Amino acid sequence: MIKIAITCGDINGIGPEITIKAVKNIKGEYKFYLIGPKNIWLNLISKIKLDDFSNLEFVDLGRFTQNLGSPTITSGKVALKAINESLKLWDEKVIDVIVTSPISKEAIMKAGSKFPGHTEMFANHFKTKKYSMMFLSNSFFAALATIHISLREISKNLTKDLIETKINVIRQSLISDFGIKSPKIAVLGLNPHAGESDLIGTEETDILLPVIKKLSAHKFGIYGPFSPDGFFGQKEYKKFDCVFGMYHDQVLIPFKLLNFNSGVNFTAGLPLIRTSPDHGTAFNLAGKNLADHRSMLAAIKYAVKIYKCRNNLK
Repeated sequence: MIKIAITCGDINGIGPEITIKAVKNIKGEYKFYLIGPKNIWLNLISKIKLDDFSNLEFVDLGRFTQNLGSPTITSGKVALKAINESLKLWDEKVIDVIVTSPISKEAIMKAGSKFPGHTEMFANHFKTKKYSMMFLSNSFFAALATIHISLREISKNLTKDLIETKINVIRQSLISDFGIKSPKIAVLGLNPHAGESDLIGTEETDILLPVIKKLSAHKFGIYGPFSPDGFFGQKEYKKFDCVFGMYHDQVLIPFKLLNFNSGVNFTAGLPLIRTSPDHGTAFNLAGKNLADHRSMLAAIKYAVKIYKCRNNLK
């Protein structure tokens, strides 16, 4: 039986709701550890009419009142506490994988977080820079060189070492976590038209091409840099096992266009398996029983799939 921890995320958003809906709609031998205020879990179990919850264990963080639709200091503190508790359970080998519900960056910052999101928090727990934010779907897999930084900071953060480290993490994850023996990775250029032979920027020539050539010499399946607009416009992503983009929206816009209700966020490169639905807190839907749970369901299924692949289970 695979043991799955699910954090509540921001209790004023849709995280708790999509969790109960997903648990209700998944089949298999799983035990779920629901981390958050038990009173909120029980209220949703009643509303969503989850009749059998014998496979649930509540990791109660105390009684809290929801302020639905608003990021608050309290909701930020609960979200952070749930994340910390999930890591504690993993460290103690109580659980096998972690699925995180959406958090509000505004709320966790109000609550004193030093990190902008889950990815950075989990990487910090393992004191590593060898990780990558990946996105999983039936359409295509993708990954990022930079994550939650402003556009003006992207170019100065791109280095040969960073690109090589990220590609190595992605490649190893495709092999170990998804059973792809000889993965093909497409690298997107930073600039329009991938620099147009250095006429619109030199990052492709100075940073990306040297790394691609170096790794290709080791018979890695690394290709590019590709002009992003033409690459996605011509559906070139279908030819590769993963698309490696330079910044957040370059990858997330096409990814969410194709997979908004089914995409999954995955932190590659860590000893722990952590997935999450690829959407936010949707405060506008909180408390209305309208939230779509399919991305959360996919996050649970991908966590299980990766766990089985790492452990050679069928």
